[in-house]
Amino acid sequence: MAVYQGEDTVQLVKDAADIAEVIGEHVSLKRAGTNLKGLCPFHAEKTPSFTVNPERKTYHCFGCGEGGDVISFMMNLHRLSFAEALKELARKYQISLPEKPLNPQELEKAKKREALQSANEKAAELFHQSLLSDLDAQKARAYLGKRGIPEEIIKEFRLGFAPDNWNFLVNALSRQNITSEAAKEAGLIVAKDNGGFYDRFRNRVMFPIVGLTGQVVAFGGRILDDGQPKYMNSPESPIFDKSRTLFGLYQNREYIRQAKTCLVVEGNFDLLSLVVHGVRNVVAPLGTALTQAHIRSLKGYTDEVILFFDGDQAGLKAAMRSVPLFLSEQVSARIAVLPETHDPDTFVREFGQEGLNKHLKTAMPLPEFVFDKLVAQYGSSVAGKTKIVAELRELIKAIGDQQLQRTLFVSHFAKKLGLAPQQLLEGVVPATNNQATRSPVSPGKNEVKIPLKQRQLLEFLLVYPEHLPVFMEAGLEEIIVNQFGLAILHLLQSQPDLSGGAEQLLEFATGPERSFISRLLITAPAHSEEMKEQMAQEMLGWLSTASLKTKQERLTQQSSEARQTQNAQLEMELAIQKIQLNKARHS
Repeated sequence: MAVYQGEDTVQLVKDAADIAEVIGEHVSLKRAGTNLKGLCPFHAEKTPSFTVNPERKTYHCFGCGEGGDVISFMMNLHRLSFAEALKELARKYQISLPEKPLNPQELEKAKKREALQSANEKAAELFHQSLLSDLDAQKARAYLGKRGIPEEIIKEFRLGFAPDNWNFLVNALSRQNITSEAAKEAGLIVAKDNGGFYDRFRNRVMFPIVGLTGQVVAFGGRILDDGQPKYMNSPESPIFDKSRTLFGLYQNREYIRQAKTCLVVEGNFDLLSLVVHGVRNVVAPLGTALTQAHIRSLKGYTDEVILFFDGDQAGLKAAMRSVPLFLSEQVSARIAVLPETHDPDTFVREFGQEGLNKHLKTAMPLPEFVFDKLVAQYGSSVAGKTKIVAELRELIKAIGDQQLQRTLFVSHFAKKLGLAPQQLLEGVVPATNNQATRSPVSPGKNEVKIPLKQRQLLEFLLVYPEHLPVFMEAGLEEIIVNQFGLAILHLLQSQPDLSGGAEQLLEFATGPERSFISRLLITAPAHSEEMKEQMAQEMLGWLSTASLKTKQERLTQQSSEARQTQNAQLEMELAIQKIQLNKARHS
């Protein structure tokens, strides 16, 4: 069984869900008249063009054209199916949903995701309880105590302990009705070559990794002895993509929003230590370099990111890799280099929150830091500058086809090197638009071309679809001849009941039609009943006249063709029709 997706069920969830609240958890929204505006989470932009209309419960980005309702937002942002988004919103707003049978393929996919989520949740409970109460977990509790992690943080982040046992989860999960297959696909257990399974995580402090929906999607584990690897994360699965997930973002998202700055540290314990010392605006990637998806996730919460990294060669490489990503997403980034012998954990434990805040004020803009490091590494001789240019060209390539960011970067650093911008650009072929470098979309890029009067008629009908029957009788189909306009008209005609307004059409519209509708729902003003009726009468008057004129022109064309083919009978019939049409026009 799965969520029943009938019209009544979907509308119930939409009515209950506060679209401003849902989107506001991921995008910093500010009031702009009757609407709310913020930076689009779906493309790179510096000036907010992402607009939410709380009254109509819709959103639209005037930059990339993405738009829809609260369900489509959840689907697009979290990569959920329609049913999954519906179910998540129902859970959030405590709505009981009826269920219906699924086809075999849908059932298999839904069952798999639910099984993986259940396996991770049960594992998190088992690890957490083990840490809190098992005798074998004393060494883990002692280790956390030594690291300065108090019980309230242990409970908030649901830290756990994986016993030094090859079968702890294998046995415990089976007793919880979690199948071995689900546990294996979630990365909790591993299949033996000769049959059977063993625990992936053993003798480790466990960090549940929580997605932005609040569900445990994976785990990180820190070994408690000299074993290897020191840190281990769950493998990727249908519910876990490490390139899109940040440790601590779910727990710290509101603190990040309030601070308008987000620290990025490299390790889970670095993050926890900062949290212990009152620094909550912090996240950590999961054993991987920052990705564009990570930065895009942060964009909805903060105006600026500060990398809190080591100043060694590895730190420089990490900083260099992230430069084009921040430029591509148009997010301000600085870097605060740690003193030698310190990591964020030891630094904040020695100097406290006040010392940390003082140190963060010295953070350099990320591109400047990279350039200075390259100068220090290669020198300012001709040979050194040649190597610096080679390194910078790689960064320029990675910025891609975002002209403004690329031009500013090239102009700035060419001047520092005593070169003309074209010399720095020589031989640079921008990276193609892919997952790593996605160019921003200019406002209006997705704007469809449709004659003005056709647009006005369709916009009126989309906002007030109850007028469609009388407009059809007046000859609407004679006027709407543009291919895009016909697609919108067919969409309106395909819905037997549009009493809920054009918002309903967002469930069925795709591509340019969906963008057109979502944009309209954001921009269209609300009219009084009197004004609406006046507009309808004016449009109907124009429509009737234009429709008759179109028919007359068509009859004239047909008469000319009948005359050329010497079809006297057809010519006579068409002449009679023209007389009748003229009477209708003048009446």
